[in-house]
Amino acid sequence: MAAACGAASGGKVDPAPGTPLATPTTAPTTTTTTTLAPLETTEAATIVGAALPRFGSTPDPAVGLAAPTLAGTSFDGSTISIEPSGKHQVVIFLAHWCPYCQGEVEDLGPYFATTPPADNVEVVTVSTGVDPFKPNYPPSEWLTPAAWPFPVLADSADGAMASAFGLNAFPFWVILDPGGTVIARNAGSLPPESVASLFQNLSQLEG
Repeated sequence: MAAACGAASGGKVDPAPGTPLATPTTAPTTTTTTTLAPLETTEAATIVGAALPRFGSTPDPAVGLAAPTLAGTSFDGSTISIEPSGKHQVVIFLAHWCPYCQGEVEDLGPYFATTPPADNVEVVTVSTGVDPFKPNYPPSEWLTPAAWPFPVLADSADGAMASAFGLNAFPFWVILDPGGTVIARNAGSLPPESVASLFQNLSQLEG
């Protein structure tokens, strides 16, 4: 297992003395198309249920507890939720500036593109820890469908979703059973062989 991480103002300027003023002209009529900017964070995160204990103790006190349900938006504004679905769920928390998260996406993205999870397993990613002053911003240009073939839920600006799941480092993995109960959590990147084994084991479980 790899290690885990952690304006100018404007104004009116008067022309210099003796400078002739330009003759006013009428600008031609033009049509513009407005493209909505990606939503790098969820403006209104919905979290229902008790927060999980912060990860780091052995044994993990969250195992056997019901995970809180999460709801918010993806980068394109579509609604995404993490709640019991009748399938095993793998929830992966990633931060755009974390080099281990970047390595995780680089290593596992191509693997998942050719080896998708079994029908009884679903993966949801949470983009969290967003900081416009840190590297690899914005996350919407990093966690693209081409690079990472899973739904991405944008956390709130204060990282409320990550806190609700007890995150203490990036990347952060949480495995839930079909009823939303925590099976396991892991802080730190997982090598491809461990991920392949995890999904193979989950595919053999009911749900």
